[in-house]
Amino acid sequence: MLFLQLVLLVVLLPDGDSEDDFQGPVSFRIILTTSFYNPSWTQNQGSAWLDDLQTHGWDNKTGAFIYLQPWSKGNFSNEELTEVEKLFYTYSIRSPSAYHNHISQWQLELRPEVWLSTGPSPGPGRLLLVCHISGFYPKPVWVMWMRGEQEQQGTQRGDVLPHVDGTWYLQVSLDVKAREAAGLSCLVRHSSLGGQDIILYWEKPHSMGLVFLVVIVPLVLLAGLTLWLWKCW
Repeated sequence: MLFLQLVLLVVLLPDGDSEDDFQGPVSFRIILTTSFYNPSWTQNQGSAWLDDLQTHGWDNKTGAFIYLQPWSKGNFSNEELTEVEKLFYTYSIRSPSAYHNHISQWQLELRPEVWLSTGPSPGPGRLLLVCHISGFYPKPVWVMWMRGEQEQQGTQRGDVLPHVDGTWYLQVSLDVKAREAAGLSCLVRHSSLGGQDIILYWEKPHSMGLVFLVVIVPLVLLAGLTLWLWKCW
């Protein structure tokens, strides 16, 4: 990399006829950024900077430099610049590829986030239970609605869809009678869990009447007791 920097420094800096062309130290930086989005997709970005001034960009598809200053080409011919472009392109593609080919060996794994909800009602007296599994990597995942140790054969599995960050999302649903929903659970198995399954149990939503009894009635009783004690005092 140092050799490449020195070559580009000679080729790309403006001409100078004396030692007075630069009055102080000059920093010339070549920045190559490789983003590994997932094991099958990378993106390369390159640029060159003279102190805080960007002198070059880089087209990673063609390997060609983008000259951002009138003097960026120096005094070299197009043939000589083409050789430098080839050198930079070879370095920027082959080296990241060596890392990219071993990504699967780094055991990159992300645990799924799991939650339950209901979907549109399938009909009178029925519920559509939905198990959401999101943010997991790698893609293979096993999900099933269960009752105890028994798999529910009516489980409907959707497509495994990608997130923009390279992780995955999945919905698994089950159409059941409302009175039979209690005791059901969603079981998730994934390589990131280390053999410890995620199990979420479906809980029947509390009715407003029950909320009223549990919350409001004790408050009313407490207020009445407070008023009675105040009168006695």
